[in-house]
Amino acid sequence: MLDRLKNRFLFETRLTLHIVRRDRLRRLSLLPVLGGALLVAGDVQRMCIVALLAATSEVTMAVAGAGVPIDRPGIGLRRCIAVWVATIASTLAYLSAAWVMTDGHSSAMLIGACLWMFGVLVHISNSFVTVPIYNWSMLIPSGFCVAAIIHDVFDEPVTAPMPMEGWVLAGLLLVYFTNTVMTTQRQNDTQHAFETMRDLANRRLTELEDIASRDLLTGLPNRRVFDRIAQDSLQADRAGSGAVFLINLNGFRPINESYSQAAGDAVLIEVACRLRGLLMDSGIVARMDADTFAALIPGPSDTAGQLRIAADVQTAICQPITFEDRQLQVAASVAIAPVRANPSLAALMQQAEQAMDRAKATLDRPVVIYDPTRFPPRPTLDDRARIGAAMQADQIVPFYQPQVDIATGRVTGLEALARWVMPDGRVLSPGSFLPSIRDLGLQADFQHQILRHVLQDMQHLRDLGLLPDQISVNLSEVTLATTSGRGALIAAVARHPDLRPHLMFEVTEDIFIARAGRMIQESISLLRMTGVRIALDDFGTGFASFQHLQELECDELKLDSTFVRRLGQDPTAEVLIKAFLDMGRGLELAVVAEGVETRQQLDMLHALGCRTVQGYYYSPARPLGDVIGMLQSGIASAA
Repeated sequence: MLDRLKNRFLFETRLTLHIVRRDRLRRLSLLPVLGGALLVAGDVQRMCIVALLAATSEVTMAVAGAGVPIDRPGIGLRRCIAVWVATIASTLAYLSAAWVMTDGHSSAMLIGACLWMFGVLVHISNSFVTVPIYNWSMLIPSGFCVAAIIHDVFDEPVTAPMPMEGWVLAGLLLVYFTNTVMTTQRQNDTQHAFETMRDLANRRLTELEDIASRDLLTGLPNRRVFDRIAQDSLQADRAGSGAVFLINLNGFRPINESYSQAAGDAVLIEVACRLRGLLMDSGIVARMDADTFAALIPGPSDTAGQLRIAADVQTAICQPITFEDRQLQVAASVAIAPVRANPSLAALMQQAEQAMDRAKATLDRPVVIYDPTRFPPRPTLDDRARIGAAMQADQIVPFYQPQVDIATGRVTGLEALARWVMPDGRVLSPGSFLPSIRDLGLQADFQHQILRHVLQDMQHLRDLGLLPDQISVNLSEVTLATTSGRGALIAAVARHPDLRPHLMFEVTEDIFIARAGRMIQESISLLRMTGVRIALDDFGTGFASFQHLQELECDELKLDSTFVRRLGQDPTAEVLIKAFLDMGRGLELAVVAEGVETRQQLDMLHALGCRTVQGYYYSPARPLGDVIGMLQSGIASAA
């Protein structure tokens, strides 16, 4: 209690010194007015007394510390007591001016004394309301001073006019002093209410800041907070130690679809709880998006230690999770980006994402550590400019690979495959530039470039009377997953109504696990409504199920080349291809076998009932001019 009172006293003293220093000029500006009034009244002696009292009080306050700015270091308790005594003495000094003015007992001087007293009390009640200790310390002596002035007025011999003037002065002084005390109390109450509301607002602001910094479902820090804390931690450890761990759940989406979103939420909450208990003591863990978590763990810089942490994470996550009497289970892919000297969080996150892409692409490698010698470097701004210039110069164009009817040898369709034709004549395959286009976020521009060329080529073939039954164009997930991408695609198709029956868009099975899978399926439905057809590419290698095939509106299945390549070598390949062909016939879908390279593969596919094939056996992807010659001949021959 005493310590709290002492701290309050020290705090109020600093504010009081600030108030006294701030109002010094205003106080001194009133002295000439008062002195002038006394001088006009011919009372030079009283004028000198008032000036002396005011000067004494100002000097006393200056010596006590009123000249010290409020942002200077705190003052000691002894000086605080000196300031407190000086403020009381200063109050009495200024009040004594009113006492001096009542000595003459003239009406003018009594009115002047009353006004002076009012001014002093107004100054005390308003200026010192935030420092109640000093406020009441000055008001109480003011009360005694008022009583003394009233007593002094009535202690003189009674003359005719004095009683009424004295009673008026006494009444005014008492009324104003009472009003000053009540005003001070009200102001203190208002100040207390204001401070209470401010505390409530600060608490609410703190709560909102906490909400903004955390994932609402799991309670873990969100991406924004993770980036800030992780970057601060990395800057503090410039030598570089530890690693960034990117954790993605495997099998999470089927739980959402098969059970409910509530089941998926329960899985995320439990996984977050396990990660918090496992990693929070040694680093920071955050939820980055739907089923991805990230952690920065300082310390282990050796591969064995990082792999041990990854194994602990996977072991914790794969434990069953109980939801409504069901046992749910997920697994995790873990990507690790080791921290090196002078680390950058943005670079580490890019490295972790590259490692995660490889971990997700190979199911037998659920943990991947980023190694700069084994991963291609990320594209730069110079690469972006170079690719953009190549598209504007029409260097990135479609080549066409024929799709052939096995029985007749007729070219029934073409697949447009992007190639980069360099100024020196070299032709770059998609693998050398498509990853950079994806990493640089140029998928939309690339898609528009290829589709524009394909539609122009289709119109040219139509004018020549050589347009085949269909020409296929691969669509990226980004094009179908955004409203703008979908709108641009539909607009481009709408400008060529006569070509729509011959246009086929190919999508891969990855759309079934894409985060915007529902949006993609809606886009596919809208495209089919325009008259184009849809093919499911690389069938059999992704995550499609019979349920997904029922949901997706498609017209064609394209068997992945990995199955065709094993024909004649692995008996299971023949069994699977026959099953896929039977499935296509049952669903009334056309089936195209990709990657046919040998006569043996072609004959086996024909025997299994496959009608249409595509591959190097007939032709690789070629420029439109070369394909026109094949279309003019009407028959595709072995390459």
